[in-house]
Amino acid sequence: GEKIDKLLFGGYSTISLGYAGLYECVKYMTGKSHTDPEAKPFALSIMQYMNDKCTEWKEAENIDYSLYGTPLESTTYKFAKCLQKRFGIIPDVTDHDYITNSYHVNVREHIDAFTKLKFESEFQKLSPGGAISYVEVPNMQHNIPAVLSVMQFIYDNIMYAELNTSISHKIPVLPPALRLVSELLPRCLNIPGPTAVTVGNLL
Repeated sequence: GEKIDKLLFGGYSTISLGYAGLYECVKYMTGKSHTDPEAKPFALSIMQYMNDKCTEWKEAENIDYSLYGTPLESTTYKFAKCLQKRFGIIPDVTDHDYITNSYHVNVREHIDAFTKLKFESEFQKLSPGGAISYVEVPNMQHNIPAVLSVMQFIYDNIMYAELNTSISHKIPVLPPALRLVSELLPRCLNIPGPTAVTVGNLL
């Protein structure tokens, strides 16, 4: 068959570089979470450096490289094991069986949904290859105004985000009320087109 290597050049395609553990990196280097105002500039400088390297490689090779704030799923566990093997157990850095996805706020931090989304929006801008943020919420089928409030905030403040809602195992699909919110959100908020908001269903 025909080789595809020629399609890598000239902006026809992109090589996405995923990353994980920004929280752990900043925590180790500064002793603080990247949500701390004193440590946040360092976290942003790391992100900018990685973007600058992508630009440097693109100019040198005529290949589009782009930083991807990927949801790594099971890879976060693999990375954690590798870090523990290489560096040992470091409190708040390698002492769990996972590391934090991309630029995300560490799940052990106490933070409200709006503050989390606003904070992460700054890091999404530095993940031009793609990014996803999320907030975990309880069963919200009886509090649709709160769902709409979060979704409006997402639309106004961040490139892409989702609500992950925990629902009883007795309910096999997303409740009609939430499904309606997901499908009709643009109409409800008088948005002319589709919005980058999804409603996750964790059963």
